[in-house]
Amino acid sequence: MIGVFWIYKFQIYFKSIITDNVKAINGFKDSDFAHYQEWNEISSQNKDFYLYEYEDIPRGRVVYDVENTQYIVYSNEDIINSDKAKNSITEAFNLNTTKVIFEYDAHYKIF
Repeated sequence: MIGVFWIYKFQIYFKSIITDNVKAINGFKDSDFAHYQEWNEISSQNKDFYLYEYEDIPRGRVVYDVENTQYIVYSNEDIINSDKAKNSITEAFNLNTTKVIFEYDAHYKIF
């Protein structure tokens, strides 16, 4: 599966779609989900979220690289460097750990 996610207090919150249901564009399959658009739905899942905007909680995106037949998880350093966070993502998105790479993306940096 591909999509967007947030990790808060070691719990993952996400919205995903089955990879096969998405058309590849420029060699990648990516969901149409945008963090700012999905935040209302996701924020209703945790009573603490009323305190935050969508960009205040560590987040990221899972895409599929068709040519290399692997998933790429883009996120910030805290998530990329946390085995617990990476395990949560691979489990939530049902990813084969041998077919996934984690990449830092400054877009997801928390200020």
